[in-house]
Amino acid sequence: MTEDVVANAGQTNSKKVGWEAFVKQDVLNFMMSHNLQAITVDDGGGKKGVIKRTSKGDFSVQITSNETL
Repeated sequence: MTEDVVANAGQTNSKKVGWEAFVKQDVLNFMMSHNLQAITVDDGGGKKGVIKRTSKGDFSVQITSNETL
C-alpha cells in the first residue's frame, strides 16, 4: 500500500494511482479548488509532495522519496 495510493478505496473496482500522478492531479486539483497557496502531502512511508503557487500564478511541484536499501 505504501507504493500506490488507492483511489475510491470504498469501491470494489479500485483504481491504483501512482504517487506522482496523485500529487500532480488530485492534490493539485484540491489546492486549486480551495484557492490555497501551498500544500504538503506525506504518505508516512517516505514519500512527500509539496505544491506551491509562485508569484506569477504558476504552480511549483516538488516530489521526494526516501528508500531503504
